[in-house]
Amino acid sequence: NADARKEDLDNLATFAERWPDAAEFLSELALVSGVAAENVVVGDEPDDKLILSTIHQAKGLEWPVVFVLWMVEGRFPTAQSLRSAGELEEERRLFYVAATRAADELYLLYPTIEDGREGPSTILRPSRFVAELDFAPPVYERWEIEEVPRE
Repeated sequence: NADARKEDLDNLATFAERWPDAAEFLSELALVSGVAAENVVVGDEPDDKLILSTIHQAKGLEWPVVFVLWMVEGRFPTAQSLRSAGELEEERRLFYVAATRAADELYLLYPTIEDGREGPSTILRPSRFVAELDFAPPVYERWEIEEVPRE
């Protein structure tokens, strides 16, 4: 039910507050999840669960719905991978693995601005891997969330 899901999200937010920023929290979460993907029950039924996984952990697996986070240049592909064609191609193969884990729905998420807590905010560009999908409009829909100014 919605109240239980909200409580789960509130608990996750409280847990995440231990880290100074989202990138460090997600990095730590990936490290502590170990070799297997982490199942997080999000509802009353055992089958109502969220599976947190790295791309490497997801190889050979498939789920009805997959969300891939931080699809921005410098994160995916990583800044380091841009130094060599071989590393960039390895990142492209990882993207293929991530995208093909979805049986029914794939969501590629990317923020447009990264809040600069210690300095100025940074405008982010979608990953080149997302941009390369523009040739196939019948296959996907682009959704954008607009920020509504607070009154």
